[in-house]
Amino acid sequence: MGAPARAIPHASSRAAVLDVIRAAGTISRVGLIQATGFTGATISTVVRKLIEDGLVLETGRAESTGGKPRVLLQLNQSSRYAVGVHLDHSGIAYVLTDLGGSVIARMTRAGAGTEEPPAVVQRMAAEVATLIEGVGVDEGRVLGIGLVSPGPLTPAAGMGPAPPIMRHWEDFPLDEEVRRATGLPVVLGNDATAAALGEYWSGAVSGSSTFAAVYVCTGIGAGILINGIPYHGTSGNAGEIGHVCLAPGGPECWCGARGCTEVMAGPAAVVGLRSESER
Repeated sequence: MGAPARAIPHASSRAAVLDVIRAAGTISRVGLIQATGFTGATISTVVRKLIEDGLVLETGRAESTGGKPRVLLQLNQSSRYAVGVHLDHSGIAYVLTDLGGSVIARMTRAGAGTEEPPAVVQRMAAEVATLIEGVGVDEGRVLGIGLVSPGPLTPAAGMGPAPPIMRHWEDFPLDEEVRRATGLPVVLGNDATAAALGEYWSGAVSGSSTFAAVYVCTGIGAGILINGIPYHGTSGNAGEIGHVCLAPGGPECWCGARGCTEVMAGPAAVVGLRSESER
């Protein structure tokens, strides 16, 4: 079952209608009017175009409430696909999802490690192709790649600054290079924000559209959603709680400050504490 339909801001009326249909599972045109606030004429035009493009299907009728039963709509989930890639020094995870966000295929490969970025990008392009070909999906139906990595990220140049283990990725134009290598559109984002968006899409946050999700991987971050839309702040890294100071005189963090959340409670700190307790 999808998440409840929510009227949230979108880039276009088409995107808004698609998202409401996805979240509702099945919904009538009248239901779309109520959920989006659009006029009947707008909904009729958008839905007709979505059906023509094969993105939406008519799927039976709702139970009658006294009048003519309403035609129900649902996503044609196999009409389009997208690739998700999580780049990290310890592993690179790949998923192929359908239009509704369901995972069709997944695989994990060796991480970036100390390998130079151009070589990693070429390897990623080959692995994306393997993922798509492995399930027999026509690449023409793949909309693009959602690429996430540990933050902080810069809007124009990918990672920067980067943690020591990925310092050689600083200012590398990650999204542009992956786009060039794969031939697919690429949207670059922070892995913590992607995790929060996944929680929202799956309905795991009990109907709330404004919340923060704490994410622990290489470091500690948080994804923030406001009215269902990722909040990035002026820097693009509003959820970088890993570098909020918890102890002004604490251990030095790789960012140059002391007592950051990451150095006090990140994965390395937890492993270190456990090692000490086992001695």
